[in-house]
Amino acid sequence: MAESGDTTVVGADSHFKGELSFERVAKINGKFDGKITGKGELQVSQNAQCKADVDATGVQVDGLIEGNLNAKDTVKLNGSGVVRGDITAAKMVMTEGASFHGMCAVGPDSGRASSSAPSQPAPGGGPTGGQGQPPKK
Repeated sequence: MAESGDTTVVGADSHFKGELSFERVAKINGKFDGKITGKGELQVSQNAQCKADVDATGVQVDGLIEGNLNAKDTVKLNGSGVVRGDITAAKMVMTEGASFHGMCAVGPDSGRASSSAPSQPAPGGGPTGGQGQPPKK
């Protein structure tokens, strides 16, 4: 866990627009619109609203993120977490009650595959046929 001086915080009563970059830990408690890039973990608190594309080592979601997530390590969607966007991560944990609307690529090679090779959609519009079902044969 980061020491108190190592965490960047957007407070619950704050609304930030722009680009945020951080080295260790960033925590969004309020509203954020823009782009987030970090070498550490982004934490989005339960009542937070984040409209941003995120590129970080790890992302923990208890609130709302509207945008694409790219995590070098783990994305954790906790019970109150909502993501509306695509997720690319080495690992993903989704707790019962969490909500995810988008496509995801999860696995140790997911980051390399998405950036080095053009993606080929599976029959039916996506990797799961577009509706969470296996592709039709």
